Amino acid sequence: MGRYGARWEGILGSFLEVQVLAPPWRVRRVFPAVVQEVARLEGLLSRHRDSELTRLVRQGGGRPSPEVQEVLAWALRLQEATGGAFHPAPRHGGEALRLHGEEVEVLAPLDLDGLAKGYIADRAAQAAIQAGARAVLVNLGGDLARRGPGEAEVGVEDPQGPDNAKPAWILSLREGGVATSGLRHKGLHLLDPRRKAPASPPTALQATVIAPSALLADGLTKALFLLGKEGFSVLRGFGAEGILFTPDGPVPSPGLRGGKDA
Repeated sequence: MGRYGARWEGILGSFLEVQVLAPPWRVRRVFPAVVQEVARLEGLLSRHRDSELTRLVRQGGGRPSPEVQEVLAWALRLQEATGGAFHPAPRHGGEALRLHGEEVEVLAPLDLDGLAKGYIADRAAQAAIQAGARAVLVNLGGDLARRGPGEAEVGVEDPQGPDNAKPAWILSLREGGVATSGLRHKGLHLLDPRRKAPASPPTALQATVIAPSALLADGLTKALFLLGKEGFSVLRGFGAEGILFTPDGPVPSPGLRGGKDA
């Protein structure tokens, strides 16, 4: 049993980093399985190339694959739970899609970037386990997904600190995911779907969420950034915790494990 790592650039317009604990004779299967699964799901969920998602948008709906159906169902659930702070069509607002059994009706140009990357990270981690890894940590463009025994320490940067500063907070990630949103990461392009405008003035500089899945962390971190401390109650409903970085310093949710300067 050993620890192995690999990194690829240009995956979903970003990078893919995978660290695994596995027997050496299984590693040769693990990394190809991860890359293959990421490429397959990109072909379903990308909005930056021809994909199943873009075809559904062009056609105004249809019968999605089980994977796309799952992400769309989560998008609607998160939109409702966050009062629209998370939205599957943030530039449009309002009603964007309807699910009718196995069919979907698309009413607006969907943008699932705030959910799909976390979902793909989750599935990549699961692919690594199925290929023989005992434990895995996937970093897909900053969205983390972990599976297997043990835990990983995840450092959260201070949005007001220099790039090479020590982490301002350390999270203990067992099975689940971590994601971060903020002006440092998106500039003024982080939209408030309720206003259909850039998030301004921000009540926080950055939000980080640790959740049972990277999909949930990905969707909830954007909502927490916009909702501020009121978003902590939303997180609890999904078994998640988070931390807001404000101009006055970090504000953790009541049940957050980890700590400062760990």
